[in-house]
Amino acid sequence: HSFPTRRSSDLGILYISTDKGTQWRSLLQSWIKKGPSYGGTYSEEQQEFLQAIFKEYCYEILKYLVVESESVIPIEDMARINALLKLLDLLVTPKNMATRETFEQLFVFCAVWAFGAALTVSDDGTDFKKMFSDWWRGEFKNVKIPPRDTVFDYWLDPDTENFEQWTKSPYFSSVDYESTTPMSTVTVPTPDTCSVTFWMELLLSIRAPIMLCGPAGTGKTQMMKGMLGKQDQEECIYMPINFNFYTTSAVLQTSMEIPLEKKTGTTFGPPGNRRLVYFVDDINLPMVDPYGTQQSIELVRQQLEYEHVYDMLKLTTKTIQSAQIVSCMNPTAGSMQINPRLQRNFALFAIGLPGPMSLMTIYQTFLDGHLKRFNPELKAISAPLIKGALGLHMQVAQTFRKTAANFHYEFNKIGRAHV
Repeated sequence: HSFPTRRSSDLGILYISTDKGTQWRSLLQSWIKKGPSYGGTYSEEQQEFLQAIFKEYCYEILKYLVVESESVIPIEDMARINALLKLLDLLVTPKNMATRETFEQLFVFCAVWAFGAALTVSDDGTDFKKMFSDWWRGEFKNVKIPPRDTVFDYWLDPDTENFEQWTKSPYFSSVDYESTTPMSTVTVPTPDTCSVTFWMELLLSIRAPIMLCGPAGTGKTQMMKGMLGKQDQEECIYMPINFNFYTTSAVLQTSMEIPLEKKTGTTFGPPGNRRLVYFVDDINLPMVDPYGTQQSIELVRQQLEYEHVYDMLKLTTKTIQSAQIVSCMNPTAGSMQINPRLQRNFALFAIGLPGPMSLMTIYQTFLDGHLKRFNPELKAISAPLIKGALGLHMQVAQTFRKTAANFHYEFNKIGRAHV
């Protein structure tokens, strides 16, 4: 988009043209000038290969995302690049900055997630993540990712500097299920949840805003609460805030002030030296104002960007320190999306229904738990039985497609037909 040019002194506004789509280069220059997160500065050689790698990859990726793909909600290019720089800051070390080859391997791992994590499956069944994975392997040849599965199914082992499946990473743990335990109380880790949780925990450590986005029933809230629940309560506490249509800025501010204590003057924060995480669920549900804004979302943005809210009685600022915001949203409900001025701050992860590998992991965990009390020969048939059931479901779902004549058939991935 190209904004009109006029005297900025008229209203104190600076108009910036974004029609060439190259502003992210300024962000990159600032990041390089800042130096690595482990301290010091980048050498001239490092600056050269950083510039070259970003130029080689980012232009083509951003072009592909605009033309060929569909994100779960609209995302600006600057937000994607900003997310990439955050991921690199989390993982860059003197070891992987030693040569262009070692950094490029780390860059590929981070870029796959920074650019592809928000991709989703469209209503007509097009899997944009799978398409992105296939395109990536055909476009970029310098760094080899194993050909099995998608590029999102692999984790970069910092010790061996090789790509391994998430199931082989230390972040993946299996569940020893007992048949006496209600299944609804058990969360089974899968490669999909393991990978997203890995990035969420790293981003949480640097107080970066995180958003999980996906339709109802995909486990977004459960995943976020599970990650926050694992934090050391002596260092980090979290405050869940559930938005609905009637959530106003006044209601939100009251909720935000509940866990706070006064520090000095107009400065507030969580008790002691702990960090506070506001978990805003269903962030896009509040009513849209006649001006196209949502007042509660604007208050979230104010706290996120300026770390303060206003005391509505004294008309002074109230600084809220040591606080950060994570959120979940359903792009098929409420306002469908949120103000891009707030959205650009979040590292976004699209959460969809489980894929074949995840379904296999979930079903086999429960079935193996039930078959423990039987002889080993019976337990051995669990994997073939599940594969057969999943194959049958796929054939049924593909054969009984919704049509104008049979609009009542809708099969989901857990094998139910909604009528």
